[in-house]
Amino acid sequence: MHKKVCLTILSGFLLLISYSQNKNDSLGKAAVNAVNPIASVIKFQMQPNYYMYYSGGNQFCLTTRIICPFDGILLPFFKPGNKKLFSMARIEIPVTSQTYGSYSELDATGLADITLSEVLAVKTFWGRFGAGPCFGFPSATSPNLGSGKWTAGLVAMIMYTKNKNLLLGLVANQNFSYAGSPSRPPKNYMTLQPFISVIFNSGYFIMITPVCTLDWKENQYTIPLAFGFGKAFAKNLSAFIMPEYILTGPTRRSLVIQFNLNTMF
Repeated sequence: MHKKVCLTILSGFLLLISYSQNKNDSLGKAAVNAVNPIASVIKFQMQPNYYMYYSGGNQFCLTTRIICPFDGILLPFFKPGNKKLFSMARIEIPVTSQTYGSYSELDATGLADITLSEVLAVKTFWGRFGAGPCFGFPSATSPNLGSGKWTAGLVAMIMYTKNKNLLLGLVANQNFSYAGSPSRPPKNYMTLQPFISVIFNSGYFIMITPVCTLDWKENQYTIPLAFGFGKAFAKNLSAFIMPEYILTGPTRRSLVIQFNLNTMF
């Protein structure tokens, strides 16, 4: 009798360990997909960012982001024979509300400029890399919320993913304006976003992913310092929070609080 009880308890204990290990592995994979911008999963993200400007004023920006992979070239829906090739389409739709106190003429609430990009990437034994076009649309409902220009350019990225607990990479966008309101200045700028992410047990992760903006036209370079912490709660759900301090540029010494809710399919 005692032997059967002991065997039952031992079996239950082993099943519990196995379940816990499988759950941790599943959450770890979800965390990797969450922090990898070119993971082979569909992502729907809601990212509210709150900006506290050192010179006065604040801004709340809610960005809705959809990222969709495709085994081939998504536009124009072409599937090559090489299975190492795939594409990643990304659309961002920001809604912004800003107030500047004594500079009330800059106050505005509404839709900002929409961006769209597609990267044709290659899978390798150490990670992934690729490049493709990117576009900006003057969809802002207020001149204070957008550039008033149609833009186009090139996006390139490289990611090291061989170590399942470490993600290293870089995403670069170069954009030029080619049309739009003649009263608005032309645009020529680059954004650089390095990725350093470390994934821990149970789906926890830390990340350093500042977005640096290099405005070649105005000779202004915005360099932030950002450090985030997040967790995967299920195989298709994760979130992170990331404070950001602006070191240089027109908004230097300002503080940004980013929060991201990410669903994956």
